[in-house]
Amino acid sequence: MRRRGFTLIEVLMSLAIFALAAVSLGAAYSNVLMGRLALKQDEQRLDDLARCRAALMETPGFDDVETGGEIHLPGDRTARWKGKIEATSVSDLFAVQLTCEIQAVKDGDYGDEINETRMLLRPTWSIPSDRQKIRDDARERLEKERGYKEADGNSGFISTPTKGKKLVPGQTGKGKNGTTGQNGKNGQPTKGGQPPAPPRPAPKQ
Repeated sequence: MRRRGFTLIEVLMSLAIFALAAVSLGAAYSNVLMGRLALKQDEQRLDDLARCRAALMETPGFDDVETGGEIHLPGDRTARWKGKIEATSVSDLFAVQLTCEIQAVKDGDYGDEINETRMLLRPTWSIPSDRQKIRDDARERLEKERGYKEADGNSGFISTPTKGKKLVPGQTGKGKNGTTGQNGKNGQPTKGGQPPAPPRPAPKQ
């Protein structure tokens, strides 16, 4: 009995399938390696940015932040940073735009600028005249929203009793000559806010 072998076409088809599978597996493995490398670089970038941010937070002077500086990073790398300060509508609160340039490798070129904005509360950066102006503007804005001034109190929300209506004893109301006092007999307000005079005794016979 004769054994039948593989034909040339079958061998070529098998080789083609094997090559296609090898290419697919190689591409998948390459993608995994590239993904891990990108993740590692992203973690390193976030760590470097956090160090630049910490350098900004640790710098107390206004001019020192505007000038910026350099910090040393792991791997004998260097990063340059500086800040641009802008005042806000809140007293002693400033918006600082942080700009960083980070070396990817030792003695290499600096990468693209990384920008982010941080809100910092720094009373020492405020000018007294500017701080007072911001507070006056805020007070004026609140007075417009409330409808009254702090010096006057909220008198605009105090209701006055209607004319001819008796007041409950212990309640305050308008007395004579526009004065306010404690209610007297029959719910009538007393003069000048003084308590009613006691009744006089009847004369002896």
